[in-house]
Amino acid sequence: MVQQYYELIEDQRILNVFRPPVIDTPYDELPFSSVRRIERKSHDEMTDWITRPAYYMSDRMKRLMENVDETIPFKSVTFINEENGEPFSYWVFKLSNASMFSEKSVFHPDGSLKQLVLDAQAVQDQRIWMLGDVRETRVLVRLDLAESMLRRGVTGFVFRKVEME
Repeated sequence: MVQQYYELIEDQRILNVFRPPVIDTPYDELPFSSVRRIERKSHDEMTDWITRPAYYMSDRMKRLMENVDETIPFKSVTFINEENGEPFSYWVFKLSNASMFSEKSVFHPDGSLKQLVLDAQAVQDQRIWMLGDVRETRVLVRLDLAESMLRRGVTGFVFRKVEME
């Protein structure tokens, strides 16, 4: 039986998603734990999944991902609100990167994906990974992980079903 996969996309219905400051340091050069000062706006929504300016996940989403794939490396980034000293813990991470396109995938002339179709044979049993060899970054999850995320009420994303061949 062919598994179902979904693209993990930032939820555009959330109007005031917290946007952390840009961290210019490459993942491999980041310390295991770091602290950054921020000026958080009172209307900022602190979601479990942040995609801009980089990918971050909350503590509770990290715990779920550790249960799914213990090989995912994480590094802690704590944001401290300068106004009141309130801490917000997030994690940067490095997912496996794999190109698992079907020949039926369609690309724009600039190399970005127009229509993603995954090769079911190549995907095999992956649960979460970043799609490689495309212009934009895309995170893909298997149906059972998507369901688990929804049951736990993690926030900040929507799922888009990916075609399989």
